[in-house]
Amino acid sequence: MHGGEGARLRVCLMTDSRDPSGVGCHMLTLASGMAASMDIVVGAPEGSPLLADAVRRGLGVIASDAPDAAGLRRRIAHGGYDIVHVHAGIGWEGHGLAAAARDAGVGAVVRTEHLPYLLTDADQRAAHDAGLDMIDRLICVSDGVADSHRAAGVRPDLLTVIRNGIDAVPATRDRTAMRQRFGIGDAPVLLMVARFAAQKGHDLLLDALPYVIRAHPDLVVLLVGEGPLLSPIARAVAARGLAGRVRMLGRRDDVPNLMAAADLLVLPSRFEGLPLVVLEAMASGLPVAATATLGTAEVILPGRTGWLAEAAAGPLAAAICDALSDPDVRTTVAAAARDHHAAHYRADRMIAETVECYQGLPRTEGNSMQKTRIGFIGAGGIAHRHFGVLETFDDVAIVAVCDPDLVRATDAAARFGARAFDDAAEMLDAVPLDAVYICVPPFAHGAPERAVLAKGLPFFVEKPVALDIATADAIAAEVAERGVVTAVGYHWRYLDTVDEVRAMLARNPARLMSGYWLDSTPPPVWWWHADQSGGQMVEQTTHLLDLARYLAGDVTRAYGLAGHLDRPEFPGLDVPTVSTASLLFRSGAVANFASTCLLKWNHRVGLHIFGDGFAIELTDRDVMIDTGHGRPVRGAEGDPVWREDRDFIDAVQGGENRIRCPYGDAVETHRLALAVVESARCGMAVTLGDA
Repeated sequence: MHGGEGARLRVCLMTDSRDPSGVGCHMLTLASGMAASMDIVVGAPEGSPLLADAVRRGLGVIASDAPDAAGLRRRIAHGGYDIVHVHAGIGWEGHGLAAAARDAGVGAVVRTEHLPYLLTDADQRAAHDAGLDMIDRLICVSDGVADSHRAAGVRPDLLTVIRNGIDAVPATRDRTAMRQRFGIGDAPVLLMVARFAAQKGHDLLLDALPYVIRAHPDLVVLLVGEGPLLSPIARAVAARGLAGRVRMLGRRDDVPNLMAAADLLVLPSRFEGLPLVVLEAMASGLPVAATATLGTAEVILPGRTGWLAEAAAGPLAAAICDALSDPDVRTTVAAAARDHHAAHYRADRMIAETVECYQGLPRTEGNSMQKTRIGFIGAGGIAHRHFGVLETFDDVAIVAVCDPDLVRATDAAARFGARAFDDAAEMLDAVPLDAVYICVPPFAHGAPERAVLAKGLPFFVEKPVALDIATADAIAAEVAERGVVTAVGYHWRYLDTVDEVRAMLARNPARLMSGYWLDSTPPPVWWWHADQSGGQMVEQTTHLLDLARYLAGDVTRAYGLAGHLDRPEFPGLDVPTVSTASLLFRSGAVANFASTCLLKWNHRVGLHIFGDGFAIELTDRDVMIDTGHGRPVRGAEGDPVWREDRDFIDAVQGGENRIRCPYGDAVETHRLALAVVESARCGMAVTLGDA
């Protein structure tokens, strides 16, 4: 389906790092740069800020931390990726992702090492060696990183160097405004942007500061970032009497503005691959003083594009003092650094080299383009019921999820490598789809269906189909005019027990039915209000009304009664708390239904059916058929939601249409439910159809 997508590679950039920071920035830069020519999905552990950032950039997302290896393999397989590109913040990360991708049948697996080879533990080294058997290419972000892996015994033919690249992000506030905001004045300002972790050397900077302060008594230091050593470093700052001078700013989204305010970026790391913050500073025109780690020493040319020092307090202090001593020299160095970045470390160069690497990888026929591409409008509980079914279908890909709560949409999308939206029209415009599931509360129906119909797409909609009948009738008319495939989630029709009962009633029709929906009050606040849910008869008992229609035919007259009890534990609840319906069918059968939400448990939900010589008790779990020879009970077999989803997908794909409740039929059930509500309101029976 959607064969026009077939020429595009489908690539997943994944990390299992819990705090990817620079790795995440690198992944987003790559993903954004390649998204115009490829289908790109970004993977990170559930809840990672990286996923939210990817969604804001219009990228698909996937959670990289499934409960077990089999679940992760299924999740990756569902995405139908041509390439999975694993990003490892350190050597022990990412091996499970590569193994799952290989087991899922992904055509090619790539790994990027963002740090030098640092493993010393024998088990970790062995795991890294085994992980290399799962990949087709090992990308290193600098020559130094590649050299360290080569020295550790990694096959040279596996290694590719693609140096990090980043584009300048312009400041939105100028130097003067930022300094005024922080009350800095003309003081020299050092800026350090890094996670508070041992690798980054915050303690080394604190050791160097007394030497620097002697030369620059009014020095101000800005520390940006978070991490496990945040509190210890804060205590060390206070213990050394530096609290008024060293300002800990936490995580910031205005680093370009801080760079505009600073005189020097300092990075006293103990090890690095090729730090992005150094490249960012060079691109913005902020001089850099850093320790001479691998990667950093490749991009900082001492005295020309920055200052390098040994990883010790004295040499670091000397480099900082040298940089601060002459503003003209800093200006010259900053200009040279900007030119050096532009010539060698731009993002477009990194992206182009990565694409070239992909093009040289083994290729297999991806399976994503043979899949029916599904979008979801609504990501609540009932949507998750369908998620659980559809993810087991090899011929389906859930590629987009929309919900007004973007966090909820993102969490759902991350289950499938899908794109997340908070606007349905935007989703429908942005993502090629074959069909849509509409799983929204009653009050939200109408606009989603019209938007989907405007695209000419088939849709599956959860009951009830609307809050009012005018909306449902208008949509039904357009469905009929367009001839699109539709289905509605009256899943009781798909119970195998219902099949048995229906076959029996074809020979010996029902004469009396009694339905029960005796339950607790659902927690969603919208359910408590008649103008949002329609009440229990419309939102819940509709399943039984539909089942009665399915088994006994059309209803010609409906009479309803309703009562209400105020319930302090559900403030504002205005739906009937007890309701009944009496129905007359065209066949002459009669039925009564009783509903209540006053209980604190599920007491009974089911339909009892009586006729000439039989009594049937039917629930969504089992059936009892009494013909005077005992009360045999058998359980329902199979999942009716699986059956209704399978029938809908088959019809969308052009196969046999076995859908048991298309939209137009569901509208008649909705008309019946509304007639019961209207009768209870006006106190008179309501006649339906042409009776």
